[in-house]
Amino acid sequence: MDSRFRRACALGVLLCLLTAGLSGTAHAATTPSTPTGLKAVTTDSTAVLTWNASDNATKYRACLKVARDKPCMRFSPTSSKRSWSLSNLTPTADTDYYFLVTAYNGDRSKTSSLKGFNLRQVVVPDAPTAIKQTVSWSKATITWPAAKNATEYSVCMSASEAMTTCSRQSPRSTERSVTFRDLTPNGGGDYFYRVSAHTGSQTVPSARQRIDLPVAKVADIAPVRGAATGQATATWTPALNSESYEIQVARNSAMTSGVRTLTSPRTSVSQSGLTIGTTYYFRARGVNSPRHGAWSPVHAVRLPSLPARITVMTYNLCGQDKCVTRSNGMMKWSTRRTFAGGIVRDSGADIVATQESHDKDTQFGRELPGFGLAAYYSAKSLFYDKAKYDVRRSGKITLSAKERKYAVWAEFRETATRTTFIVVDVHLQPFKGRRLDDMRAKQSQIMLDKIRSVNPENLPVVYAGDYNSNKSNADQSRYKGGYDAPKKVLTAAGLVNTVSRAANPVHRTFNSANQAINPPLRNGDHVDHVYVDRRIAVLQWRIAVEMAPGGKRYATPFATDHNPIRTVLEVPGR
Repeated sequence: MDSRFRRACALGVLLCLLTAGLSGTAHAATTPSTPTGLKAVTTDSTAVLTWNASDNATKYRACLKVARDKPCMRFSPTSSKRSWSLSNLTPTADTDYYFLVTAYNGDRSKTSSLKGFNLRQVVVPDAPTAIKQTVSWSKATITWPAAKNATEYSVCMSASEAMTTCSRQSPRSTERSVTFRDLTPNGGGDYFYRVSAHTGSQTVPSARQRIDLPVAKVADIAPVRGAATGQATATWTPALNSESYEIQVARNSAMTSGVRTLTSPRTSVSQSGLTIGTTYYFRARGVNSPRHGAWSPVHAVRLPSLPARITVMTYNLCGQDKCVTRSNGMMKWSTRRTFAGGIVRDSGADIVATQESHDKDTQFGRELPGFGLAAYYSAKSLFYDKAKYDVRRSGKITLSAKERKYAVWAEFRETATRTTFIVVDVHLQPFKGRRLDDMRAKQSQIMLDKIRSVNPENLPVVYAGDYNSNKSNADQSRYKGGYDAPKKVLTAAGLVNTVSRAANPVHRTFNSANQAINPPLRNGDHVDHVYVDRRIAVLQWRIAVEMAPGGKRYATPFATDHNPIRTVLEVPGR
């Protein structure tokens, strides 16, 4: 109001009120301009709608439609804001959505034209494939090729196959390689992981992958020899990343015969039920299932056997009747064989070394039921009780091809104790004199050398036979320069004559060559001997003689011109 209007009002209230009403009508609201500049910024499920300011507008309200001819499905709040944020949108047919904006000023308004918009197309990356891993003792490097539509990657690793949580998580990155360190075995699969491809809010994981840490080689294994109880214990060095160990026990170093496979969480194992007197071979390797380390070197252990008591007899049979003369009146072998067989059977011997027992015409095995022939050559026959022994191998020794002198040998293993030993059956050069003693010395040495070559395990050895030598060979009054050659050679090799080791030799004074003479020659001259190495104990020694009533004469008829020597020996377990 100007000053004139105020003065007029002073003249009357009615006039002022009328004038004021007329003045208000002159200042009514102005219609806003039509909203323009409608924009929609979208994602795959959201939209931010904006528009420009309208002249004279004080408020705005936006409307969202799914089609041009449909009513509004949502309204924004009426406010002065020129934006509206929408979420949880989903694509529709054709254009996804439309919106319009109405500008207000009092009771005046203007509405924009419809603005259509589409949600941003969802871009989903492919799952990573062709994943590779390089695993060392405690480190794993994971690599993969680019996945289609992926912009970033991450790796989730877990010690649990379920992978409900990530124990290790790499950050999102454009790199396509991740290295995890300080890994340790966890039982079964050590670690599991997935590589995820990311594009915006979209994440697609790979198939689950597995890491099994490698296992180091067991450096060495040491089988421990136990008592003769059929049990052996082996220990070995730990191997990195081993959760348990696999142990093999076999009967050969190639680990192919009689293989037993054991497992142990510790670095030692005991195995029972093994056979005493047998060599076993052990090896071990670490296991981080399903991965296995390299096998340790193979080591052998021999389970000790028990001492074996054996009864060995040496007996010259004169089976080809070379000893039969008119003066001694001996019967033919066809008759004597039964007598000799009875002597052997009554002796209880279980290994019998015979000389002058040609197989074809002597056939002494008929007299020994239950016995087998372990070795034979040139009238040397080595018999054994098949119920008590196994023959592992055998052979012959040529002492002198010119003189046709030989020995045979066999390696026996007693079934009950599993103790193994060698028995030799030998017949040396006959007759007396220095030249012949030298021949016997050479033959004896050849015998020892051959047995040494076939006995790398250093088994106990028994040397039984007719050596054609005794103390009378050294009688200088009769045999100048003569000597007991076998005794000299065998004693120098550490062997002993069983008669010297026996506590109470029986019939020691009887000559072992009886020469079919009565009354008996009793000079204690034995051309038949049983020598053993010092590890073998001599429990009994006797010359088996058949005496007539009164005990002064041999019983006749003679079985042969030799008295057999029978020894009971204890071969040590080993």
